Amino acid sequence: MKQWELRGITVDERPPHDGRSQPDQLPSEDMARFVVDQLPAIFWTTDARLHFTCSLGAGLGGLGLGPNQLVGMSLFEFFETEDRRFPAIQAHLRALLGEMVPFQLAWGARTVAARVGPLRDGRGRTIGTIGVALDAPDVVPGITWNVALRGSLVG
Repeated sequence: MKQWELRGITVDERPPHDGRSQPDQLPSEDMARFVVDQLPAIFWTTDARLHFTCSLGAGLGGLGLGPNQLVGMSLFEFFETEDRRFPAIQAHLRALLGEMVPFQLAWGARTVAARVGPLRDGRGRTIGTIGVALDAPDVVPGITWNVALRGSLVG
């Protein structure tokens, strides 16, 4: 069973147990992907070398990208910088050290509010990062955007 929570909405991949057959219901893994693909957000994971290992969510379309199109690309390539102090890179480096890090980026005419944290294996070791971002045109400087993301969206 996988479970994750986004701003108080919990998605539990267990099928309903009402005893009735539901032929139009998607299998639990397909349902989770169905929901994630329609959320107006971007979810991603990286390995410890900061290469994308997953990228999902309807927000990718706003960047002209499709699901998992970023897999294999480094964050340095994506942001077209080698500067480890670049806010998004620095946030991911801090996440590799175990921190949950909120950050904002101006992306063209958009403001993107994001949060990244450590991606851990079954033993609790940090093996990469996991993040979520929302297009946030109404973000006011100084207001903290908070997302609670529990568990992993990847197998």
